[in-house]
Amino acid sequence: MSADTLLQGLRTGLTPFLGLPLCLDPRPAMGVVLGAPCDAGVINRPGARLGPWAMRAASMGVGSHPMPERLRDGRPGRGHPAAKGWFDGGNIPTLPFSLGEALQTVQATVGAWALAGCRTLMLGGDHSLTLGALRALARKHGPLGLLHLDAHPDAADGAAWGTDIHHGTWLRQALEEGLLDPERVMQAGLRAPRFDDEELAFLQSVGVRMWTPADLRDPRLALRLKEDLAAIGEGPAYLSLDLDALDPSLVPAVAEPVPGGLSLAETLRLIHAARLWPEPWVGADLMELAPTLDGAEASARVAVHLALHLLA
Repeated sequence: MSADTLLQGLRTGLTPFLGLPLCLDPRPAMGVVLGAPCDAGVINRPGARLGPWAMRAASMGVGSHPMPERLRDGRPGRGHPAAKGWFDGGNIPTLPFSLGEALQTVQATVGAWALAGCRTLMLGGDHSLTLGALRALARKHGPLGLLHLDAHPDAADGAAWGTDIHHGTWLRQALEEGLLDPERVMQAGLRAPRFDDEELAFLQSVGVRMWTPADLRDPRLALRLKEDLAAIGEGPAYLSLDLDALDPSLVPAVAEPVPGGLSLAETLRLIHAARLWPEPWVGADLMELAPTLDGAEASARVAVHLALHLLA
């Protein structure tokens, strides 16, 4: 973000994400950032509908050049700017009281930008909305690979709550609808307590690779981790990050915080692994920031830092 952009935001009160040009109508570009202001799929702690505003505000004044990880190892210290050629496309106009309609609106909006040739980064919003983005992008690209960072499997059948769609069911829905290639789906950060093992059994049966924080930290599994991450990118892929994948000491303002999560460095290593894929991811999202909860400002700052690295 340049000084001119920062001053414009101060003067107008408008804070496009990372100072990107604001463009509400789909058009050709490298990509678009879209807010998804809906949390109709949250079971317990709502507030994620306000996540897009919090992330945009937290991005004000943040530079577009991520600091290189190393400066004293002999490599040049210059990196690529994040989101070059991207727009902020504003918020997807999701209705707050109908998750079904919200999913249709997400699908239509993401689909329109994708047809214009754009990659999409969605700022949530609860995680059920990822299903709408996957429906849109799979229609264009076919079954997608998925890197899913989360404390929860999000593959419940919904029976306990009387609905097929909420923020804990979207991955099962996507797999059953054929939106994903299960052999190219990897989950990382899983650690939330469960009522039973049905979700894990389902995911294992279809071939999803599941990683707990302890698995990720086991040096004996380093080669397998590298192979699983590489497999995702063997075709068009999506990267979905529930902020509860990180430890709640870093990101407390999420719908379902779970102790024992990933560090920022561990999360960034997983995000950076996508840079080795033959083609860039076609879509990504950062979900479940709930700025009505304690620790909102610090949580939003972490979210923006992650987005910066996603877009670099």
